[in-house]
Amino acid sequence: MDSRFVGLDATSEKIEVAVRPTGEIWKTEFAEERINATAEWLKGIRPRLVVMEATGTFELPVAGVFATQGLPFAIVNPRSVREFARAVGRMARFDCTHAGLLAHFGELVHPDPRPLPEDLIQKLRELLTRREDVNQMLVLEKGRLEDASVILRKDVQRHIGFLEQSIVMLNQEFNRAVRFSAAWR
Repeated sequence: MDSRFVGLDATSEKIEVAVRPTGEIWKTEFAEERINATAEWLKGIRPRLVVMEATGTFELPVAGVFATQGLPFAIVNPRSVREFARAVGRMARFDCTHAGLLAHFGELVHPDPRPLPEDLIQKLRELLTRREDVNQMLVLEKGRLEDASVILRKDVQRHIGFLEQSIVMLNQEFNRAVRFSAAWR
């Protein structure tokens, strides 16, 4: 088994990944396609564990994608991470990245990965597929809007609004499924 431990810090702007013991750091913007790219990159390095902090927001879509990709991950309590940081003397943010701290936590503490049940993984895959389909429809409709006659413009705009709302609802359901899973608890 590979002995790489990964810390992942997801915020509204970025995804930051740190790998121990190699010290690799990888950063990208927080966007749907970048979450998938992060999962692919991590599959390539085959980590023993990816550690994320349970903040209740940005780690949810990341954890869901990781579950569908078969990546081992643990979502840990922020208090445990703070206590760990205090114990190892790494409380200052400028001392290391948060992703680096999470990777160090994973390497020393070895939190248990909590794989999701297969039925939940299937549900997440279905939601991802549907979101991708709706995104493709949205791109098509936005393209039509540019060339739409005055008569059709209002109908196309209404459909774009409907598709955008559908994506929001699919994202919420995806996040809710992850939040109420065993991995979250």
